[in-house]
Amino acid sequence: MRGTITLHTSNRLELLADRLAVEMARPLSNPLAQEVIVVQSRGMERWLAMALAERLGVWANCRYPFPNALAWEASRAVLPEIP
Repeated sequence: MRGTITLHTSNRLELLADRLAVEMARPLSNPLAQEVIVVQSRGMERWLAMALAERLGVWANCRYPFPNALAWEASRAVLPEIP
């Protein structure tokens, strides 16, 4: 994960996929690290994976959580376990 949250807005998915491909073209410091991209549906996950593969040539090792799952993971990472 890149460690930052970047928000791009548009009403055209193709433009958003282009912007994301530019971001993802820069390699992570750890080549085995997994990218995390938040999506709203499994259909969006499939479309986005295919769009990135088309733009970048190869696309792999990415996880696509829903917004609520990412919020849960973030809260669990910073809050202590409560019995």
